[in-house]
Amino acid sequence: MKCLVLLAVVGALWAPQTLAQAQNDAQDQSAGMIGQDAETTAGAAVKRPLISTGLDSDAIARTWPDSSVWLEPPEEEPVLALFEPEAETPAKGALVILADEGQSPASGLAAALRQPMARAGWAVMVLGLEIPPHEVQQARRQRGLEAPEEAGAPDKDAADETGDKPGESVMIDVMASDDVEALADQYRARIQKTLTAAVGNLVGRGYSRVAMVGVGRAAGHVTRAATASGGQDVSALVWIAPEFSQSDSKALTESLGESGALRVLELYSARSSLGTGSTIQRSPKQREAALRRAGVADYSQQPVAMAEQPQPREAPALTNRIAAWLASER
Repeated sequence: MKCLVLLAVVGALWAPQTLAQAQNDAQDQSAGMIGQDAETTAGAAVKRPLISTGLDSDAIARTWPDSSVWLEPPEEEPVLALFEPEAETPAKGALVILADEGQSPASGLAAALRQPMARAGWAVMVLGLEIPPHEVQQARRQRGLEAPEEAGAPDKDAADETGDKPGESVMIDVMASDDVEALADQYRARIQKTLTAAVGNLVGRGYSRVAMVGVGRAAGHVTRAATASGGQDVSALVWIAPEFSQSDSKALTESLGESGALRVLELYSARSSLGTGSTIQRSPKQREAALRRAGVADYSQQPVAMAEQPQPREAPALTNRIAAWLASER
């Protein structure tokens, strides 16, 4: 009897400790399993391949399937454009809008212009502008092409449009690489093919009057595309807060002078004429003077109350300016 009582007392004292230990063991085991799962998940996350879609064309096409148009430039990968037909008929014409560098057809000011310009009676095709290859960007920075036009240089004649001294090489020796130039040429050629395909698509839809709009750094690309055919396929150009590289600026007066009846409108920020020193690019007034000296008659400018890098919220005001100027074209 005494032994049974003793065993009962010992059991009562030992049972809670055993239960606690069992609970601790279960918690440790559960934590270990969770830790293993977390490690597995983390490992899976690390090992998951990163997929870069560039301008996210596939995602944009899924979001706007009815507006998506896949252009097929010769010898290039298909390029996505967003098309918006005119909201009222008959159409006044068609616009090809090239977004600023690094922006897709569904982002930035270019995308914000699509529907307002369509409501104004214009069919609109918006293209994104991929950023240049890394090597080209690096060369641009080292050559000082982030400020390609020197505002302080006197405008003596059309040759001064480059901002370079006579005989000075466009590229410094350290970056005079054939490989970099080849990459830059391929980049520009790919954009030109895309713009040509966009114009061809609009002409194929029956639009006989096509104009081009370039935002920021896109201004140089649309100018080259519009002047390549002597203005036969494109009747008008619109630059919105343009930024020109040295190569674009160098050929600007010559190409526009040879384009014949091509009309050009530059919309620039009224803030850029205040002399704030925020940029050392050639001012709009200096560019106007150089183009006038070169005999480019069909060129006009309009200051707009907008940021120096226009935002989507400014699309309505810009639409009014563009639509009114295009209406006076004929």
